[in-house]
Amino acid sequence: VNLQDLDASTISQLPTWENVISQYGDHPIMYGLETCQPYRETTLPADRMLGPAGLFNTGTNLLFQLMKDNCKIREAEHSTSHREPARNGIRFHAPWGKHNPPSTHRYKNVAKMFGEGINQTAFFPVVMIKDPYSWMGSECRHNYQTWWEHDFDVDGSGGGVGCPNLVNKEVLEREEPVEAMVPYPLGWVYYESLVDVWNKWYEEYEEQTFPMLQTRFKDLL
Repeated sequence: VNLQDLDASTISQLPTWENVISQYGDHPIMYGLETCQPYRETTLPADRMLGPAGLFNTGTNLLFQLMKDNCKIREAEHSTSHREPARNGIRFHAPWGKHNPPSTHRYKNVAKMFGEGINQTAFFPVVMIKDPYSWMGSECRHNYQTWWEHDFDVDGSGGGVGCPNLVNKEVLEREEPVEAMVPYPLGWVYYESLVDVWNKWYEEYEEQTFPMLQTRFKDLL
């Protein structure tokens, strides 16, 4: 968007650079860079693949587009173990499913889209993280596969006044979280609340020992 196309009222609502760095810092953050060398040492160049993983609403499609347009594994052009439309080693998502927890789905599930026949060990995920406050706002607008009791707008979309509805308003004598659930391909998982979905999902990736990178949605903007 060209700033000249925005009126003064809209521009006044944009955060200042000082506001941005006060919340997110003044440089991108990338975790897992130390795992790149072990990945290169254990995976043949022609077998190497990268692609996004992350919770719903964290920018995995944006990351794929940026990687597809800007990254290339030269040896992938002649690979016999995988093939992408651009023949660049950049895949649409993790072969076990980009939104699926790795401990229960890596090696146990094959993504319906572009997962068949892909060596899951050779895939190097780039995990997208959106801060939980912004992520819950996105979930309120479009919950995807996450289900929990919350208000809806008059048009039936998410984002009603009470959203994200983390505490049961009908229970007054104590704070009772509103349970959330997600139907993953290998079964439903029940969480204490929407916050617990975010915490538990990223805890799973934090506990993994295979090579990966983790970065923030804000760092792509």
